[in-house]
Amino acid sequence: MTTIEKMDQHAKEGQEIVQKVIELWMNEVLFTWRWWFGLLTTIFAWLLWIKFHKKESRYRLLTAGFFVMTISVSLDAIGVQLGLWSYRYEVFPFIPAYVPYDLALMPVVIMLLIQFKPHYSAVKKSIIFSLLTAFIGEPLIIFTDIYKPQNWRVFYSIPIYIVIFLIAHWLTTRKKFNEL
Repeated sequence: MTTIEKMDQHAKEGQEIVQKVIELWMNEVLFTWRWWFGLLTTIFAWLLWIKFHKKESRYRLLTAGFFVMTISVSLDAIGVQLGLWSYRYEVFPFIPAYVPYDLALMPVVIMLLIQFKPHYSAVKKSIIFSLLTAFIGEPLIIFTDIYKPQNWRVFYSIPIYIVIFLIAHWLTTRKKFNEL
């Protein structure tokens, strides 16, 4: 069997597994309380942001938010693919990441933290954010059986959260927002 044939075979096997996951999701996850929790958390986070964000800072904050979403989904997908963790009650079975966290909670919390107390130290904010997220947020979704770390410990997340926050903060505070 050639390399191309092996790759095609693995791709086909992967597609078959994805179909099984989608079927399982439709039969046993969709409309469960954990699914509703994820959906409502996503909606509530964005409604909170809509209500409380500074309208004049909207584009700066959304720049940070979209950066956080992109990095979060990417790192989450890599972690799932490498078997570092898994999600059991995804809102959408097509994305190997937890949508409520990656596309709502994390970006909204970071955008609100950037907005409130703008002169407070970004480093201190990033440390507070990372500790609360790693030691309260992650254990809560572990407790609800939504998230299962396999080869990961919550304290591994701390430096990652700090770096994500600091880059997002930097994106919103450049002297010339239109220039990189």
